[in-house]
Amino acid sequence: MMHTDFLDTSPDRVRAKEIQAVQMHAQQLIDVARARGLVVTITLVPRMPPAMGSYDMAFDIREARHGS
Repeated sequence: MMHTDFLDTSPDRVRAKEIQAVQMHAQQLIDVARARGLVVTITLVPRMPPAMGSYDMAFDIREARHGS
């Protein structure tokens, strides 16, 4: 019997594929930034008023610092 994961539409499997896709895009972004001498930082910024789990993602891009 052949195992066919592509037909598995369970919520956990679908979520795992979504996470994997975002990880792949993040790595591509890192690779592009590095190739251009840039650094990307992604941080969590709390929303106001502060509440548990209430945040936004923010990013910053800057020139890479090269050692002297």
